[in-house]
Amino acid sequence: MLEISEKGIRLYAGDIPGNGRYTGLIGLSLNQENDTHIPCDLTTPPYPFDDNTVDFFQSEDVFEHIPYTALPAVFDEIFRILRPGALFRLSLPDYYCDVLYKRSVYDFNGNIVFDPLGGGTFEEPGHVWFPTFESVSKLISSSRFEKDGHVHYLHYYVDREQFVVKPIDYSMGYIQRTPDNDPRVSSPYRPMSLVVDLYKGMA
Repeated sequence: MLEISEKGIRLYAGDIPGNGRYTGLIGLSLNQENDTHIPCDLTTPPYPFDDNTVDFFQSEDVFEHIPYTALPAVFDEIFRILRPGALFRLSLPDYYCDVLYKRSVYDFNGNIVFDPLGGGTFEEPGHVWFPTFESVSKLISSSRFEKDGHVHYLHYYVDREQFVVKPIDYSMGYIQRTPDNDPRVSSPYRPMSLVVDLYKGMA
């Protein structure tokens, strides 16, 4: 039987990390079904929840594994199941971060085509696109969160030199790959993930 938090239905895209910071979350998993996970493929809506029933949704380093063209439907489905006023916390690797772009493989035009540490192989990569502020903000601007909610960009790079970091309230949802929690980007203090808080508007 699923363990529902006293804070309500709190969902996590994928398998719950083995970290006490993630207690109370229910994982939407491709591989597990137990008291903290339910089987769910994010790319095949509808999800097994009624409209306006979910209190929190977090996606951490997942969307880069989903084809970019499939993501508008994922945003719509998350919006559908969230309660009015509820938070969707999104974080993705930001490929303007030096840690990420220096390890990546490029084509002859200078475009990233493969991240060796993103999983998979060159022929079948784990990361199927490489998020930046431009690509993520384009997705969000066409979503219902932009039209019928509130969007707060907390961490992101403007380009490879300039970035924005705003305080993150980790009590709302922990994120591993930030300068507060990942020593690779703690000194100098800079983003590694593109972090966005998206709130569904009140009905």
